[in-house]
Order: sequence, then structure tokens, then C-alpha cells
Amino acid sequence: MNPNPHPHPLAELVRIESDPAYRALFCAELDAAIRDRFANRAAVLAQVQAAADRLRELVPHGGPGPST
Repeated sequence: MNPNPHPHPLAELVRIESDPAYRALFCAELDAAIRDRFANRAAVLAQVQAAADRLRELVPHGGPGPST
């Protein structure tokens, strides 16, 4: 039985730095995660912009109302 069931906190970093194949896999997965995050961010931004456009259509323009 392993007396220390928790790996060293930097064990993965050491493996990334010392194993070129593992580093390549890690970097590829990291790149994919970054691309997914940016795609998700762009999709959410498009939804927010569409909602803002719909709200602008509901606000009367040029009519009487409070001025800011």
C-alpha cells in the first residue's frame, strides 16, 4: 500500500517537462480547450448582441420620454 495516496502537486508539471510525447499531448489538449473556450465566448457574445438588438427595437426612438 502506498503510504502517500496523493501525488506530488508538481508531478504532472515534471512529467510535461520531461516527457516530450506527454508534453505534445498536453499542449494539443490545451490548444483544443482554448479554441473551445473562444468559440463558446463568441457564441455567447453573439447571443448577447442579438438580445440587445431586440431590446433596442422595443425602445421608441425620437418620441417624448425622459432624457439622459
